[in-house]
Amino acid sequence: MAYADYEYYTTAYLGTAIQEAEFSRLALRASSFLDYYTQGRAAPNSELDALRMACCAIAEQYQSIDAAQALAQKALTSAMNSGGELQSQSVGSWSKTYRSGGDSAQQALSSAQAAQASLAAIAQRYLGTTGLLYRGRGCSCGYVPPCCDGL
Repeated sequence: MAYADYEYYTTAYLGTAIQEAEFSRLALRASSFLDYYTQGRAAPNSELDALRMACCAIAEQYQSIDAAQALAQKALTSAMNSGGELQSQSVGSWSKTYRSGGDSAQQALSSAQAAQASLAAIAQRYLGTTGLLYRGRGCSCGYVPPCCDGL
């Protein structure tokens, strides 16, 4: 179950980066990440505005990751088909220089890895004050503290 829908994304989050056709797929991936990162505490609190905002922000980040991975794949395929990537070209005394295959692919993959590493920071920014990221001792009811303050 996705924690945010496209209507919420465009009206409350005021997002414009993701098209409606892509949003459900990206929001589902974002919701899955949030379930993992909150250790299952997100589902019982799915109506929290902070959780929905985090879902939208992470969906946008997944879109960036997908774009970087597609660029890396395209660069790698191009390098393999042409024997290398064109690095420079001169006209006077004709010169052509090729990079070793995959330099652009490596840069794109590095960009994707950096974007993946920032997923946790995005979740922390939106959910840090909700109690959903609590890792210590407490009750096992799954709801946001202070549900069992008497313990």
